[in-house]
Amino acid sequence: MSFGGSVGFAMELCEKGLWDNGLNFGDNDSLEMLVKQTAFREGIGADIAEGVMRMSRKYGGEEFAVHSKGLELAAYDPRAAQGMGLGYATANRGGCHLNGGYLVVLEGLGLRVNGATTRGKAALTIFFQDLMEAASSAGNCLFTTYAVLPSFLIKNPDKAIVKMILALFPSFGGLVAFLHKHPGLLGVNAPGKVPFPYAYKLVTGNKMNIGRFLHSGERIYNLERLINVRQGLTDGDALPSRLTAEPQLDGGADSIVKFAPMLKKYYRIRGWDGHGVPKRKVLKKLGLY
Repeated sequence: MSFGGSVGFAMELCEKGLWDNGLNFGDNDSLEMLVKQTAFREGIGADIAEGVMRMSRKYGGEEFAVHSKGLELAAYDPRAAQGMGLGYATANRGGCHLNGGYLVVLEGLGLRVNGATTRGKAALTIFFQDLMEAASSAGNCLFTTYAVLPSFLIKNPDKAIVKMILALFPSFGGLVAFLHKHPGLLGVNAPGKVPFPYAYKLVTGNKMNIGRFLHSGERIYNLERLINVRQGLTDGDALPSRLTAEPQLDGGADSIVKFAPMLKKYYRIRGWDGHGVPKRKVLKKLGLY
């Protein structure tokens, strides 16, 4: 992903006359050799190996340097998936779709929840970020979290009842935010839908349920954030202006990531301050203070 994003950025730098590197969109003949040059840092590969962020600092083009915290984004254009945009920006690893919560799984990849709306996306992003961190720490492939999506909604997207449910889905954000504050209300197991905590319980013999599992994921996510803060990474939850100000091609004038309102709500639900730093209250709740 990083190689593809970096090559694409290098091509645009060349197209705009910012770096004469000989790379052009549509000219694929040299790409196989470019992989080797990048791996061994030979020729223009030495710059491409540094990634989009560092190339933009050297040659310019920061407004179209598509990354978050120095990590290139994955395949999903967040201008058509608002929750995925929020996830890219808030991911502790940088623009990682997995650490970012992979909300595109709701916004078209699995379900067909309206990707253009920001309603409910902050709470839903947090839910999936915490779920995926806990699932990962338990040794599971993150794609197994698809299991939490009802198969009926995936297999029958054109049924009237499914369309109605998906239209209402963003309205569940308030409930999801409430349960985030009170995970004890989820002190049950549903192996058929959320198998991870029950599997953990069977393997280890320790008490575990959905609420405890999500609480563990929240603790992990906050611990990751504390490490970033210790390393000096604050005010880093951002996206380039290409995504927040430049409309998607053929997507209409409104097809940008409406980022600031979602981020504000995200911080409030997480219990983080305006710089993306966890507040003392939430750290005490998680046993991290």
